Amino acid sequence: MNLIQSLLVFLSFVAIKDVSSESTIENFIGDLNSLRQEYVDDYKVPNMHELIWSEDLVNILTPLDLSAKLPKSRINWRFTSLKSYNTAWSDIEKYANNFLKKTPKEVTKAIEAGRYYTMDKMELFNPLQRFIGCTSKPEEDIIESVNQIREEYSKKFNVPNVHQLIWSEDLLKILKDMDRDNGFKGACVTWRYVHIDTSNKGSIKNELSTFFKKSDVEKRLFVRNNSDSTLDSLEFLNPLQKFIACSRNSNTHRFICLLGTEGKFTMFDYSHKSNEIPGSNCQKRYKNDSGVCVAINSEEESYFGRQSDFMSDINQIRRRYAKEYRVPNMHALTWSNELAEVLEPLRMDDVKAQAKKTWRYGALNTYDNTIYHIKADVTRFFEMNRTAKNDHIVKTLSDKDTMDRLEFLNPLQKTIACGRKEEEGVTYIICLLGPKVNFTTFDTSFQSQLAAGSKCHKGYYNEDGLCVVQIPTQEPIIDYRKMAEEERNKALTEESEPEPILENHGNGISLSHLFVFLLANLIFNI
Repeated sequence: MNLIQSLLVFLSFVAIKDVSSESTIENFIGDLNSLRQEYVDDYKVPNMHELIWSEDLVNILTPLDLSAKLPKSRINWRFTSLKSYNTAWSDIEKYANNFLKKTPKEVTKAIEAGRYYTMDKMELFNPLQRFIGCTSKPEEDIIESVNQIREEYSKKFNVPNVHQLIWSEDLLKILKDMDRDNGFKGACVTWRYVHIDTSNKGSIKNELSTFFKKSDVEKRLFVRNNSDSTLDSLEFLNPLQKFIACSRNSNTHRFICLLGTEGKFTMFDYSHKSNEIPGSNCQKRYKNDSGVCVAINSEEESYFGRQSDFMSDINQIRRRYAKEYRVPNMHALTWSNELAEVLEPLRMDDVKAQAKKTWRYGALNTYDNTIYHIKADVTRFFEMNRTAKNDHIVKTLSDKDTMDRLEFLNPLQKTIACGRKEEEGVTYIICLLGPKVNFTTFDTSFQSQLAAGSKCHKGYYNEDGLCVVQIPTQEPIIDYRKMAEEERNKALTEESEPEPILENHGNGISLSHLFVFLLANLIFNI
């Protein structure tokens, strides 16, 4: 086998028999080589080679465990993944075009990261690669089976908010990096897990039928007793889960699946008394499709969520508490590129070491469910009496330099920047907040007589209880020279009108026309 070979791990959503169709493979390879030819023409690549199908690579690929580190990759083959042959061409082209829009700094950073793992779909444009091999993996058969089951149960029990699951590379990374000898650390916060023996749809349905044959009391006991760990195949029916990743355990040969972003198990009404319309209560950016909430654009959805949504959510909750507790100086948080540049090179140890110098920090699990976790933490804190609150603050700050999610309600903070950081194999979203270096909370006694937003700092104004930064307005610049020239041209091109018979009504001359006329005389010496 040639040393310069490319391994394409093909993760298919279609049946294996369709994936292995010779005509489908031939079309895929033909389209891929056509796309490589386009980039040869566009970017004058002198050494782009045609990709040839390799059964040797398929034989290497077939037994691989994707949950492992793939230690032999990047020696004489590299890898990437796709969803299906049918959408491969458009997916690859879209990804490549977006990649080529990156700045030189972003490209360098992506290449550095990809050197030790994969450059994703850009692997397919490596000009020196000459061979390719593809196959489906059973992990992807699971998602197809599970989504079909979720749709069936949504319609059977009239569930309004069952969401279609999307494969998540972020969850897969969590699964790969997990120390399974140490249990499922981090579970039941923003993801849950399940073990299954097979990807077969019938087998999963048989396990589910065992639960639904139980009495109502037995069902409630089963859910209550196992909610803190796993509810086995019942985890697949949690309607609010939106992401999934699975891999085979090399020791037991069972599959392990993570589902997110819900850490709490939620069960729908299985009494057959629901009058809800399946798919009628979808989360934002999802729509009803055959009784299931389907992402409008699945490629834009992520386990970690959207930064833009987070900014909106965090200011929404700051406004809510400002109004509820009459906080006079709760300021809106705005994104800071300066803080983002500070955060980017820092490791978690650096963040902790440098905290409280010019900024503070808080940690999140994902952008997606931040508002719910902040509410939960704040509720527990606000339910304490004054002494307990002070003790909690003193104890927490003696152990570490952050009040965790309470940091996001410090009323005097105005700027924020966030990024992903890893600590002990767990990925967090770390946010730096400024400009205050001391933790400040607000009066939660409900005795404040001040109005929310009544004491905004200079440069901020009260917008429905939240102090929002003022956007400076610029006075319009009047180009008098241009006005005079236009007036002169107009006078030269227009036909002269009959001189009107004027009656003396005092000052009947337009002051604006007089001003322009005098200005034209001044500038052009008319």
